[in-house]
Amino acid sequence: MVSDQGTYDTPSAQGISLDNVTRIMQNLGVSDIYVKQLAPNDNSKNQPYLGGHLTDLPFIPTGEITASATDSKKNSKTRIKYQASLDLSWVDAEGTVYPAPHSKLIYYPQYPEVRFSGFLRGSKVDASKWMAPEKQGRSEGRWLILGVAKDEKIYAYLATPESTLSIELGKADYIEVSPKIWKLDVLHTAPKVSTRDALISKLMEIHQMGWIPSQKLTSDMIFEPYKAPNGGGYTLEAMLGVSPNGIAEPDYLGWEVKQFGVTKFPTTGSKPTTLMTPEPNGGYYTTAGAIEFVKAYGYPDKSGKEDRINFGGKHLVGQVQNLTNLRMELVGFDAETSSITDASGAIALLDNKGEVTASWSFAKIMDHWKRKHSQAVYIPCMRRTVAGVHQYHYGKDVELGTGTNFEMILSAMHLGTVYYDPGIKVEHASTEKPKIKRRSQFRVNHKHLDTLYKSYDFVDVAV
Repeated sequence: MVSDQGTYDTPSAQGISLDNVTRIMQNLGVSDIYVKQLAPNDNSKNQPYLGGHLTDLPFIPTGEITASATDSKKNSKTRIKYQASLDLSWVDAEGTVYPAPHSKLIYYPQYPEVRFSGFLRGSKVDASKWMAPEKQGRSEGRWLILGVAKDEKIYAYLATPESTLSIELGKADYIEVSPKIWKLDVLHTAPKVSTRDALISKLMEIHQMGWIPSQKLTSDMIFEPYKAPNGGGYTLEAMLGVSPNGIAEPDYLGWEVKQFGVTKFPTTGSKPTTLMTPEPNGGYYTTAGAIEFVKAYGYPDKSGKEDRINFGGKHLVGQVQNLTNLRMELVGFDAETSSITDASGAIALLDNKGEVTASWSFAKIMDHWKRKHSQAVYIPCMRRTVAGVHQYHYGKDVELGTGTNFEMILSAMHLGTVYYDPGIKVEHASTEKPKIKRRSQFRVNHKHLDTLYKSYDFVDVAV
């Protein structure tokens, strides 16, 4: 129900319990609840600080990221920022919903920091007493609760100082998912150890299970056999108790979980890891279309397939690719300081005249990279087939990466460890109805994954 006016000053708001708020959220379709303890100076003017980078907040669904630049009033420098809208509404103690249509995240790369902005503008919820920049709005003991629903709507609740809810939140069980935001452990499933230790313990259990038949966990948490040969990830998810949810990678206790195929243990034969597959949003590729782009810069199929044109090959920053004769460059990025210098910067493929043939704006790549967690685990996996059934065995020597951001992937591209490796093809190219298969992918050799994280550790889970 949507109402005209709501407030957090009623007796029911002061006495509401954490169980009541959780029930209200779940009735709205919320599956995960996150909490931030507000600092004294977190208010509607200063914008609450949520993290240093967007990769600290992969669990908060956002709209399209857009770039802008403004001249700073404090100094002569231009302030670069990226904004991402939020589908957010406030709720009150009665479960009434108050849309906040101007809510957004703002990322300032030069600091770096991510701020929560516009959350009261245009909303009929009455929270100004507790979020205004005046002295009374800077009270300690305030908590921001964010419930995320499966349809990516966000519902917010404000716990006010000295309320029953505020006191309960100070004693609640949490799973640390970012430096500033915690996930409420509603089911009390997280062990009283660090999430890293809990993750390692679970991966040891899975390793000791040996060969596991390929399977998939349904949304109803039922194990079902999985017959396709790409079941390594699904089987691992099932063992972790994670059902497929449309997110790019499963999340276990705040860790992004990725398995990678190997030929034997210890890890050998690991293939390059595909990081993301975004389509270009600039250059000739978008103005003329993908088919014309491939006809202009592609080459005849190397295996001799008739009337087929391919566009592939490893494209490295600063180097001309010998198959396509295109050069990849980072426009608006200072590699020496690892900083963005142009809000409208892009990863660009240039021809020999310097014309942009295809490009990916920083804002678009940032949106893809935001979905990655700031902490990830990479688990080696072998596959075999017995009596027509695929089986998987997960190794004990795992790799843990912690701390990543968008600028790190640009730095890795500058170093050549991350590269563009497309697999685009046009069949029946000379006919009136050519058929195209698109696959624009950025990849990294497994041995260079450490360039994407501030810390990268090799851990034997059996020790």
